[in-house]
Amino acid sequence: MTAGVADVARRAWRDLAAHWRRPAPVAPLWPLWSALAVLAVAALIAVGMALDERTARAVFQLDPRLRHFFGPVTQAGKSNWLFALSVLAVVYGLFRRETAATLKLRAAWGLFASRGLYFFAVMAFSGIAAQIVKHVVGRARPYLIGADGPFHFDLFSLRAVEASFPSGHTTTVFAALTALTLLWPRRGPAFLLVALPVAASRIMLGAHYPSDVAGGACLGVFCALIVARIFARRRIAFTLAPDAILPKPRGRRLAGSGRT
Repeated sequence: MTAGVADVARRAWRDLAAHWRRPAPVAPLWPLWSALAVLAVAALIAVGMALDERTARAVFQLDPRLRHFFGPVTQAGKSNWLFALSVLAVVYGLFRRETAATLKLRAAWGLFASRGLYFFAVMAFSGIAAQIVKHVVGRARPYLIGADGPFHFDLFSLRAVEASFPSGHTTTVFAALTALTLLWPRRGPAFLLVALPVAASRIMLGAHYPSDVAGGACLGVFCALIVARIFARRRIAFTLAPDAILPKPRGRRLAGSGRT
C-alpha cells in the first residue's frame, strides 16, 4: 500500500512539474496592481480616520452577551479547517483519478485535485502574507485604545497585542471567498454571505479596527487573484488568455488537455 501511495505521489508531482515548466506568456499587470494598491491604501486611511476610534469605543460599550454571540461566528475564519479540506480534496481527487475507469473521468478527477491544490496554495500564501504584514506594521489592538490610542504602531513587533493590522481571520475568509468565486463564479454571493459575518465578528469581539478588517479583505482578495494567475499561466485549475485580467476556471471539456 505504501508503494502504491508513493507511486501516486510521484505521478502527481511529475504532472505538476510538467505544467510548471511551461508558463504561458501574459501581459504584465504590475501597473494595474500598483494603481489599485495606492487606491486601497488611500481607502484604508480614510476608513481608519473616519471609523476606527469611534467604532472601537462603541463596541466596548455593548452588552458583553451580544459581543460573545460572535464568538462561534469568528471560528469560520480560522485557516486550519480550510487547510484540512483542501488537503483532503487533493488526496481524494488523486485517488479517484488513479482508479478512474475512463480517460474522461481521470481528467475530471485530476481537475478536482488541481482545484484543491489551488485552494491550499491560496490559504498558505494569504496566511504567510498576513503574518508578515502584521508584524511589520505592529499595530496595537483595540483593547489597548485607552493606553495607546487607535493609531499606535510598533514596527517589526512580534507581540500578539501589536498584530492588529490586517485581520488574519478576514484575510483567510476573503481569500477563500475569492478563490471559490473564481472557481464557481455563480456561487459568489453565497460565499460572500459567509465572509461578511466573519469580518464583522472581528470588530464586534474587539480584536480589530474596521480598517484592519478592510485591509484583511483587500489582502485576501489580492492573494487569491495572484495565485490564480500563477496557476492559470501553467493551466492548473484555470486558463488565462494573454490579454485577460481574470483567469477562467477550467471545465471538464478543458481538463482532457492536461492530466493535472
